[in-house]
Amino acid sequence: RDVVFCSVACAVKMRIRESEMQLHKMPSEAKPLLTAQTEKPNHYSYLKEFRVEQCPLFLQHKCTQHRPFTCFHWHFMNQRRRRPVRKRDGSFNYSADNYCTKYDETTGLCPEADECPFLHRTAGDTERRYHLRYYKTCMCVHDTDSRGFCVKNGPHCAFAHGNQDLRPPVYDIKEIQNYLFQALETADGDNASCNGPNVLDKERNLMNEDPKWQDTNYVLSSYKTEACKRPPRLCRQGYACPQYHNSRDKRRSPRKFKYRSTPCPDVRHGDEWGEPGNCAAGDLCGYCHTRTEQQFHPEIYKSTKCNDVQQAGYCPRGVFCAFAHVDQEMSIARELAAPLDAGTNLADILSNVLPKRDQKSSESSNGSGEMSECASTSSLGSNSSSKAPGAHRHSFCQQPQHEAIQQEILRKQLQAIDSDPLLD
Repeated sequence: RDVVFCSVACAVKMRIRESEMQLHKMPSEAKPLLTAQTEKPNHYSYLKEFRVEQCPLFLQHKCTQHRPFTCFHWHFMNQRRRRPVRKRDGSFNYSADNYCTKYDETTGLCPEADECPFLHRTAGDTERRYHLRYYKTCMCVHDTDSRGFCVKNGPHCAFAHGNQDLRPPVYDIKEIQNYLFQALETADGDNASCNGPNVLDKERNLMNEDPKWQDTNYVLSSYKTEACKRPPRLCRQGYACPQYHNSRDKRRSPRKFKYRSTPCPDVRHGDEWGEPGNCAAGDLCGYCHTRTEQQFHPEIYKSTKCNDVQQAGYCPRGVFCAFAHVDQEMSIARELAAPLDAGTNLADILSNVLPKRDQKSSESSNGSGEMSECASTSSLGSNSSSKAPGAHRHSFCQQPQHEAIQQEILRKQLQAIDSDPLLD
């Protein structure tokens, strides 16, 4: 037993030494004993300087990036971020995962100041997001605009947009030791990577590979409709989590609530989405309250092609992308036979999601005495600067008739919808 124990101990020590030589470290003032990796200039700038110093223009009341707050530097103390450093012993100057219980999120003060070995909950959680351990180590699930900025997180997104924007994580020596001990205990040490697992990518991939999320119907009916069960700010999946983390991330289930793809005028002003709580109608409002609700609305979902797939041939959002990756996903009919709970499929969701019009209006629009519940086209309203993806989209309602007759009825219904002034 002693021989076996010594062999295991020696193996662990050897693996730790090998891992130390492969660890990546942002250069610091201290002389590094471990091999350092040269960071890309842009990454290095964010790791070293983002929100570390106070904005000099703000002190002169001249900073134009205060509202909305997009300044590279901090304006108030609770926005201040400490620069992360891996010390000579292989540990971080402050943890990448454990938060300080003494830090005041309002004043930005901690009794131990910069010597505190724990994360400070700064505004925007910048100490964790821009930590050596996590910054740009996994793909962002959101698209970029024409300027190349993340549509969700703006110009300072802490997640990678494209493979060229990825960087390898820097690991704390304790994390490596724990990983190696676990690898040896499971007798899988020979196949384990010395660099250790990227926890963010690992957990996100497990979620993406869940069979239920491979079903488009399930994504459409369930994505972001339930609150994440993990404690606030501790979900490692971040924006790749299919559950919502706050009110702006939340989406009302189209199976329970009826609302159009048009943004609520009380919530969205111009291109900016405000707080859903600004709408007095709450969940009973007949319009979208969040960007997620609009992009994953049955009228718009998968109605335009994904820019990432077109430009790079790869989409970091995977199954949670609201845009089409192949032409077949853009089919107006989208005859998806895979049932959801109680046999609900995409066509049923689409026909039931919109607020019903009265029978008189329906009869005049479809040209018959029968009640029709076909989904309408979507308009984003006058407060939208550009037409949202899928605004031109029409849907259909299924009727138990011969295909040719059904198509003719569908054509008449779509014409009626186009001319219906109630849907402008």
